[in-house]
Amino acid sequence: MGSLMTYSAIAAKISAMRSRLLTQEDFSRLAFLESLPEAAEILKNHPSYGQVFLNADAANMRRAKIEQLLWLSLYRDYSSLYRFASMKQRKFLDLYFMHFEIDIMKKCLRDAASNRRSELDLSIFEDFFHCHSKLDLMGLAECVSIGEFVDKLKGSDYYEPLKNLYDQGISSLFDYESALDILYFIRLWGNLEKTLTSRDLNVVRECIGEKIDLLNLEWLSRAKQHYHLSENAILDFLIPVYYRLRKSQIREMAAADSLDQFLRVLKTTRYGNRIPGENKTFKLLFRSLLDAVYQASGRKNPYSAAIIITYFYFKEEEIRKLITVIEGIRYNLGGKEILSCLAES
Repeated sequence: MGSLMTYSAIAAKISAMRSRLLTQEDFSRLAFLESLPEAAEILKNHPSYGQVFLNADAANMRRAKIEQLLWLSLYRDYSSLYRFASMKQRKFLDLYFMHFEIDIMKKCLRDAASNRRSELDLSIFEDFFHCHSKLDLMGLAECVSIGEFVDKLKGSDYYEPLKNLYDQGISSLFDYESALDILYFIRLWGNLEKTLTSRDLNVVRECIGEKIDLLNLEWLSRAKQHYHLSENAILDFLIPVYYRLRKSQIREMAAADSLDQFLRVLKTTRYGNRIPGENKTFKLLFRSLLDAVYQASGRKNPYSAAIIITYFYFKEEEIRKLITVIEGIRYNLGGKEILSCLAES
């Protein structure tokens, strides 16, 4: 009864928001459009995106602007839930917010690593981030080198991990993005107990823990397929959190001298019985497994913090697919090819 009372209001709010997520029919309709203005007009009239597209000139809409408005809709959803949440739920949302912060940082970092000022118009996110973040987003967007970007982070939790990389002379964007991801998951995992009740803790740990496991498995599989890295080099890029995977299994997969050996070890893990026999890319495989984790958690625990992270997970997946559709329309790929890209993304 306690969970029902605690989460009934925000559960009803999220249920209404989830009902507005796009259907497969919506994506099929968008995929066969011939221009970005047509796509912008449809989004402008959709309940999930109407507010952010309200004052936009759909007839002259470009890809970058559409993408920015799509992400803005996610941040507005977060703000809406934050206003609706109890004090306890807000503590968890504050912890989860780091995910959005790092996502914006990565966008700025990619431009800085290319020695150019970001073309992102972060001003449309400024009000949102001003309420939840201490970062100088506009300053980060103006950085034209990794060193300048790192300096802008002084005083934040992100500064030391990235400064350590920079001082070592590391310039690989992948290293910096991995450091941000690792910092996020360590911080999230380590602080769950401080923000959640014991019941919520078990539910959320299942989602977050399996996500970490699957992200680590995806990187291990990529390393074995595409790179020739030492065991220690592979381990450096993994998130040092172990949920259903034992540390010894992780090390054994990292040390595997072939993809076949990696797969043999993978089959012995808790995820082994979920690995299908058909030919399927690891990226698609792990994404489908992650989809199943969030779907099951939200369904089994409708009055818990799981519904919050489940909503954000599927909302972000929707935006990612919409950006794929927008890119396809921009490059005149045609409806069938765009739908094929969605199936493979």
